[in-house]
Amino acid sequence: MGLSIITAYTGSSMEFVGISLFAAILCLYATVVVTYRVTFHPLSQFPGPMLARASYGYEFWFDVVHKGQFTRKVAELHKVYGSIVRVNPDELHCNDPAFIDILYRQGKEKRDKSSHYLAAFPRGVKLATVGTANHDEHRQRRVPVAKYLSRSRISKHESVVHEKAQLLCAKLLAWDKNEPFQLTAAYSCFTTDTLTKYAFGHSLENLKGPGWKPTFKGTVDKMTGLFYLSRHLPFLACLAEYLPLNVCRYISTEIYALLELIRIVIPQLVQDSLDIRSFSERKDVGKTYWRGSRASSGRDSQLRAELRSVVRDETALPPWSTLEQLPYLNAVIQEALRLMHGVASRISLVAPDGDLVYVAPDNSSHVIPCGSAIGVSTYMIHTDPKLYPDPTSFVPQRWLNANGFRNRELDKYMLSFSKGPRQCVGMHLAYCELHIAMAALALRALPHMRLYNTTVADVAYDHDQLISMPKTGSIGVQIMIH
Repeated sequence: MGLSIITAYTGSSMEFVGISLFAAILCLYATVVVTYRVTFHPLSQFPGPMLARASYGYEFWFDVVHKGQFTRKVAELHKVYGSIVRVNPDELHCNDPAFIDILYRQGKEKRDKSSHYLAAFPRGVKLATVGTANHDEHRQRRVPVAKYLSRSRISKHESVVHEKAQLLCAKLLAWDKNEPFQLTAAYSCFTTDTLTKYAFGHSLENLKGPGWKPTFKGTVDKMTGLFYLSRHLPFLACLAEYLPLNVCRYISTEIYALLELIRIVIPQLVQDSLDIRSFSERKDVGKTYWRGSRASSGRDSQLRAELRSVVRDETALPPWSTLEQLPYLNAVIQEALRLMHGVASRISLVAPDGDLVYVAPDNSSHVIPCGSAIGVSTYMIHTDPKLYPDPTSFVPQRWLNANGFRNRELDKYMLSFSKGPRQCVGMHLAYCELHIAMAALALRALPHMRLYNTTVADVAYDHDQLISMPKTGSIGVQIMIH
């Protein structure tokens, strides 16, 4: 009996000692990691909150717990710490527009994407240009896709965009006068049909279906909502990629729809439509679709007057090359892109071959060590009052000079499509869609469109899920046709 008690006591003591030892080792490890990050890390000399310098938990708190608020928090940090600040243990952020030329420099200087930024992407996306970390690999993968989406190639096939823009206008004008609808859904139908027709030769025909039901808009919104969580818990992205479709159906119908698109629909369209296409290009088509399913547009009588100077028939618009010469149309598009932001959060890049030198507005010099990640936020640059007075207002005139011609001075600060060798490969297609759709809508549909139960809060930046998002619960701009 006594022996049993002693044995049980000894066993319990050993278990307690084991747990205590594990806890002590864990605490020691955490202490060493935090001490290194705060004191000995290559970025230790840069200012920032102690929690941000020591742990990714600071970023997690604002981006995951408080849903996409880290960009706003970083903007506040710059007011305290200056133009360059350490936002997590391995990354800096700069809000100085002058740093854009350094970060996105063209030429022989290489820029890799940071591993922390790419952690949110599943393996399949990392085979596409947008998910490629290494500079040289990115360039090799981009070349064939860039040819397919080049300005000259798109100009030869812009009839696809004209066709879908006119179909969009016709459907808008035929819409039930007493039924409001979500404007972004209508635009998503247009961009989805245009892109799938251009990329695969087969349109998904969202514009010919009943109502405004873009095939994958809800799916894209759902997946971007998971972006920050996946960044901190990368296994989630991998899990979603490898889960059987039948299992995904029970977890989320929207995730199921996206995986069905990636695994079944796109490969089948590629197989049916294109004779020669590499595996990596097929991956890029999916990513281009994702970007294309979210688009923008604009307004008013001055725009219609300018368009009528070159348009004789509203249903047969002049080519893109003519429309892009119109100064006010260009100004409206640029201002819409500025306020939409594109990728609103920071995209961090790494200089793998040498240090970067940044001179702050106060003339202090900062050396960003080779291999360190640093980013610039589109949202902060696009709302900088020094560049754009009254930055939250829609003012197309800021893109025009005193003579009414396009002012190109602000173009170097536009990051909607990024810059440099990492610039969005689908930019030319996006601009083609914007010019043609804007012209068609301004002349045919916009005079008959009225806002319904919509406020500034339904379009203003509130937080980001990689892309700019309005307040939680907003269903966006609603329209009535009269």
